[in-house]
Order: sequence, then structure tokens, then C-alpha cells
Amino acid sequence: MFSIWSLSRLNRKLLLTVITGVFLMSCLLIIAGGKNGPQGAIIEMEQKYITSASLIGHPDHEAASSVVMPGVPLMIAGLTSLFGDEGHALTAYRLIQCVFHAFSVYLVFVLCRYMFNTPTALIGSVIYALYWPAYGVVRLILPDTTMQMLMLMLVCAVIGALEFKQAGWYIAAGLLTALVAYFNLQALLYPVLFIALWWRYQSPWKVILIGTALISAGYLLAMSPWWLSIPLFEKLMYLPGPWNIAPLWLDARFIEGNPIVHLFRSVFGGLSTKYAGRFDDVEARRVVQSALDFVRLFLLYAGVAGLIWSVWKYRLKRQLPVLLTLLYFIAADWLVPSLDGTGFPYGVFILMYTAFLANKAVIYAHKSSLHRSSSRHRKLH
Repeated sequence: MFSIWSLSRLNRKLLLTVITGVFLMSCLLIIAGGKNGPQGAIIEMEQKYITSASLIGHPDHEAASSVVMPGVPLMIAGLTSLFGDEGHALTAYRLIQCVFHAFSVYLVFVLCRYMFNTPTALIGSVIYALYWPAYGVVRLILPDTTMQMLMLMLVCAVIGALEFKQAGWYIAAGLLTALVAYFNLQALLYPVLFIALWWRYQSPWKVILIGTALISAGYLLAMSPWWLSIPLFEKLMYLPGPWNIAPLWLDARFIEGNPIVHLFRSVFGGLSTKYAGRFDDVEARRVVQSALDFVRLFLLYAGVAGLIWSVWKYRLKRQLPVLLTLLYFIAADWLVPSLDGTGFPYGVFILMYTAFLANKAVIYAHKSSLHRSSSRHRKLH
């Protein structure tokens, strides 16, 4: 859908520098995080995934599993099988999240470039690279970083299917939908968005029917471990299948009382505040945390302003895949609030509109500067 080699040499170097910087910073924070790791509720959430992974890797284990989505336990179980040690597997999982975090910079660039233009895409990459909650999540045994990357890839696959009408993109859309559901129950009905997108893109019936079949094929492929007798996955009985809504929905209804309040606090209020680096001095920690929260909220609220402006003034058709994805997960969070997420994966879509607003501000500042220079020149003559 997009080749990095189509960029100018300067823009390509800038993008690769940002991606490399994000990867190195993520790795550095993992290395430095040994003594100042998360505590309390976050450790409890991490332990749920680690326990569930042990159940998959040890068929004779009798412990009862927590109700968690299967994505993270499957990854940890696979890494434990590969490295033969759970500690090494957890380290590998964190390093993989560093790769996913860095790759997300590229995906943010691709989507911003598709919706807007190259300058906005570069600004979006830099803003995402500076968005500090993402670094805190990378070092945790939680689904957020992986889920965010898969969500971004899913939107790219949707765009590819709509623009190129090729079978591979539709299969990828179905496959990625199911993979996101491995990490978040809310993704289950995501393909319904294709109805609105096919209508807006005026897709012919042949494309719609074939596309539906291909999406279903990719979806069923990702779900097959629950339906096929595969020894590796014999302990999946301890994990809810992505379609098993009942226990997760019942647990989710007790979160925050009001699910809309839960969503707002997750994205804007921020469980992500718990993931910041810690200082020994309480006052220093409070000051640093307040400063970081201010920056985070400024970026997110600026993104909301940019979203409203872009929908009002800019080409809407190219924004639809991202806009509908954001609205879909907002609606899904109302029906089934996320049990252990931070709101961080959804925030990445808002940051894209922060980049749009920032680019408009740069253009306005440049025009104002030219106007003042022109006025001074006329006065001198």
C-alpha cells in the first residue's frame, strides 16, 4: 500500500530515525525497569496472563485459569516452548513489544499519509514517538502494544481491500480481525464496518460477495485452534474462545459502574498514569507525573479538536476507515468495557488528528510569517 522508498531521501531518513529511536528507547526502558517495575493491580493483571500461559504449556497443571483473552498467554506459551524458560520467554515478549512499538510508528505514518499528506504523516510519527504512555506499556505483560499494532495493521488491510480490491487484502482483514479478538473481545464484530465502507466506496455486488467470503475465510482460519484437535492447544479449554462473550461481559459490567465513564477515564483520565517511571522521591515523582499527564492530555484533546476540524473541512472518504474504527471501539467499549486495557490502543487514532491540527498550525504560522514579511517590505518601499 505504501513504499518507504517513494519518500524523498530526507523524509525517509527522518522516518527511519524516528522508528529506530523509538525501538532503542523502548529497549532501554525495559533494561532500566528491573528495579522500578509496576506494582499492585498491574502485577495482578500481568500474573493472570502468565498463569494462563503456564496452563497451556503444562497440560497436567491443575490450577484454575483467570478469565483473560488468549492472545498474550499463547504468545508467552510459544516463547516458553522456544526458549525453555519462562523468565527468558517474558524478556523475549517485552523485546517483541519493542519491535511492535517501533513498527507502529511506520503504521501511523502510513495511515496519516493516506488520510492527509506526507508532512502530516511525519508530524504524526514524531508525536506518537513522544507519546510517553506507550513506552510504559511496552515493558508490561499486557496486550496493549500488540493489540494496537494489530489494530493499525487491520485498518491498513481494510484500506488495501477497498482501494485495490485484491483477495489478499480481504483475507488479511478477516485474519487480523480475529487476531485482534485474541487480545480484545471487542473486535469480534469489526467486519460489520465493511457495510458502510462498501456503500461509501460504491463497491459492486461481486466485490462485496467475494470480499465477505474472503474475510470469513481469514476469520475462520485464525479461530481454527478452538475447533481443531491440535495437541499444542489442548489447554485452550482454560481460556475463553474469542466468541465466548458471557463470562467476560458479566465481569466487564462491574467496571467503573458506567462504561462510558470507564472509556473516558481509560483514554483521557488514564490507567496509563500507573505505567510511568517511578522516582524514589515522592515529591519528584508527583511533579514529573503531573507534567507528563499535562502533555498527554494536551495531545489527546488537541486530537479531538483536529478530528472535529478534519471531519468538517477535509476529505471525509479517506478518513472513514480510521474514523469508523475509532467509533466502533467506542461503541464496543460501551457494550463490553475492556477488562484490563489502558485505553492506550484507542488513543493512537486520536493522535493522528493531533498531527493534522499541528500541521495546520505550522501552515498558518508560515503564512502569517510571510504576510508580516510582505507588509514590512511594502512599508519600506
